[in-house]
Amino acid sequence: MSAILLRNLNKTYNGKRGVIDLNLTVERGEIFGFIGPNGAGKSTTIRLLLQLIAPTSGKIFVLGHRVQGDDPSLRRKIGYLPSEIRLYPDMTGHQTLSFAASVHGVDIKKSRIHDYAERLQWNGKQKIKSYSLGNRKKLGILLALIHNPELLILDEPTSGLDPLVQQQFFQILREWNELKGTTVFFSTHILTEVEKLCDHVAIIRDGRLVQVSTVSEISAISDHFIEVSCSPSEDAHRLQELCQIDRNARHEDGVYRFRVQNKELCSVLAMLSRMPVKNLSVRRMSLEEKFMSEYASEANETDEVGQI
Repeated sequence: MSAILLRNLNKTYNGKRGVIDLNLTVERGEIFGFIGPNGAGKSTTIRLLLQLIAPTSGKIFVLGHRVQGDDPSLRRKIGYLPSEIRLYPDMTGHQTLSFAASVHGVDIKKSRIHDYAERLQWNGKQKIKSYSLGNRKKLGILLALIHNPELLILDEPTSGLDPLVQQQFFQILREWNELKGTTVFFSTHILTEVEKLCDHVAIIRDGRLVQVSTVSEISAISDHFIEVSCSPSEDAHRLQELCQIDRNARHEDGVYRFRVQNKELCSVLAMLSRMPVKNLSVRRMSLEEKFMSEYASEANETDEVGQI
């Protein structure tokens, strides 16, 4: 049984695009990345999953239940961290956490939530109105976890967290996933986070699903960046020939920088092995670089079609 199943899902706002014909499956027990630029439809999809808005058409299944109307029993199985969390400003962090525990019928003294609070370096004594963005986000994480949800839905969860706290947060997510089998639906535009954390990734653009695959599959077909210099300089013409495979190749101070497709890498390295290479650097394109490159090229194609 899937944790999330979307079939031909559409949402429009007064005739304007929200999401279009979404078909997506998130299996139980996986950490799933949902990525795209701002305005792509990520938050709309999450609101549909949480029953905060109703679809224009299509079907939504969450944890085996068909989402239709208001279903509090289903929401109790979901932990949600919004990108911007709003809390009662005159309550302290501890009071907010205790209130949430009582709503969910959780004995906060017997839960591990205080251990997670310590690992996240969270201060619960202050009133919410004095909290920084980071402290509010830490409290949001604790509130999402407090009732031991089967499904965690996280919308831009790391904004405001410093790098060390981010690492602790990722480790907590891995523990929940591995030890409790919790499914994590992770929406972000920071693609390095997806690369570190997720099993599968879906890319959404302009309300449509562009691609769904494993992170390793995307990495396997990613291009490589090569930086090379040769000695003596008379071999420069051979490097110039190599650089012709990349129209954006650069040459500066005797160093050639160019990009090759994964399928061309072995042949290019074989050619370089027969040259007097002085310095060589080969780096795989990150998921973020690949996404931004493809998004930019698709946007340019759309602009060109529109101009025609």
